[in-house]
Amino acid sequence: MSALAAPRQQTTETESPLRSVPARVSGLGRGPFLLILAGVLAGGLVLLLMLQTAVQEQSFEVRQLQTKATELGYKQAQLEAEVQQKSTPAEIARQASSLGMVPNPYGVYIDVRTGSVIGAEKPVRGNEVPYITYKTNEQIAAEKQTPAPQTPAPGDGGDGTNQ
Repeated sequence: MSALAAPRQQTTETESPLRSVPARVSGLGRGPFLLILAGVLAGGLVLLLMLQTAVQEQSFEVRQLQTKATELGYKQAQLEAEVQQKSTPAEIARQASSLGMVPNPYGVYIDVRTGSVIGAEKPVRGNEVPYITYKTNEQIAAEKQTPAPQTPAPGDGGDGTNQ
C-alpha cells in the first residue's frame, strides 16, 4: 500500500451507496409540549401554595400552644409559691389557731408499728404556753375591738386606795 490517495471513481447518483433518510415525523409538536410543561408548572405551584398554607397554619397553632404553655408555667410557679407560703410553720399554726387548736406542751408519741400511745395524755386549756401565739387576722381584729380589762397599778391594792 502506498500513502498516495487512490483516484476516485466517478459514480452516478443512481449507483450511490448512500441514500437519503426520510424526514422524521414528530408525534408531538411544540404547542402541546408547552401546554404540558405549563400544566406541570401550574400544578407544582398550586401544590407549593397548599403546602405553605398548611405549614403556616401549623406554625400559628404552635405559637398558640407555646403561649398557653408559658401562661401555664407562670400559673404553676404562682401556685408553687402559694403552696410554699401556706406550708410554712407559722402559716400552719395560724390555720390551726383559726380552727380553735392550741399548742400542747405535753406531747405524746404514737408507735406506728403497734399503734400504742407512749406518754401521758393530758388535756390543755390553751394558756399553758402564752409566749407561743399564732393568731389569725380575725382574732387580732376582735382583740382590738374588745376593751382590755382594767389592771391595778403596782402600788394599788385593787380597791382604789393607795397603800
